[in-house]
Formats: sequence, structure tokens, C-alpha cells
Amino acid sequence: MRNLIAVLLIAFFSISFIGDGNIGKVFPSVEIKTLEGEVIESSSFVNIGKPTIVSFWSTTCVPCIKELNAINSKYAEWKKETGLEVYAISTDDARFQARVPLIVSKKKWQFPVLLDGFKKLFMVLGISTNPYTVVLDKAGKIVYEHNSYINGEEEELIKIIRGL
Repeated sequence: MRNLIAVLLIAFFSISFIGDGNIGKVFPSVEIKTLEGEVIESSSFVNIGKPTIVSFWSTTCVPCIKELNAINSKYAEWKKETGLEVYAISTDDARFQARVPLIVSKKKWQFPVLLDGFKKLFMVLGISTNPYTVVLDKAGKIVYEHNSYINGEEEELIKIIRGL
């Protein structure tokens, strides 16, 4: 019983402090791939001059797909209103990467999806779990971050973006 309590306390405090370590940092530049296999620098898609959402996800993460579906349902409206760009970065390794384009096509996601199969960007940001989502300001600085997803959290994203 004490071991269970200790594990729960460690988990609680770990979760409590996840998500505030990257605020104020410039989004890092790491090599990642497009769905077509082209290698690009992650800094190349930071939409300087406009707000950007970057969401890390995997094909086996149900909350990730729910969050990206919710963002996708509002994407056209948000983009028209704010100029927002959204990038979804899959952290699936080689075993699951073939699923990524299938899911993107099935879900009809309108934003670019990129691959971080070796989790280079994931590690540079110190991320431990998916989904992990950040909002970047016009200069490419991280102004908001969260992990996990609860229905309706996308409304917090647009509030932050409108504030930029």
C-alpha cells in the first residue's frame, strides 16, 4: 500500500510540474521530416509574424487524435481570423510511421503533419509524453504549453492566440 501511495505521489508531482519548462524559450531547430520524406529544420515552419500551434502526437495516443480533430474542426475559422498556423508532429517510430499518412487522410486534417521518428525535437524540448502542445508567438517563442487533452481545451488555445 505504501508503495502505491509513493508512486501516486510521484506521479502527481511529476504531472503538476510538467508543462512549464519551455515558456519563454524560442522554439528549437532540429531536423525532422515531412510525410514525403523531405528533411527540414523545425525552425523553418515557425510562422514568424503570426501565431503558431505545434502539437506532438502519436498514432496510438487517443487523446492526441482527439485534440488534433478538435483543432482541425476550428482550423479554417481560426486561420482566417488570426493567420494562425498549426503543425502536428508525429513521434511515431519506424514501426508505426506508415500509419501516420493513413490517419491524416482519414481524419482530413488540413494542417501540415511532420515526423519526429527519432524524437529529437521531443527530447530537446524535454517532453515526456504525448499529447504535448505549444503556442508560439510572432517571434517563435513558446508562450503556452500543455500536455494531455480534455475536451474543450482547444478553446484555451484560441484565447491565447487572440491575445497575441
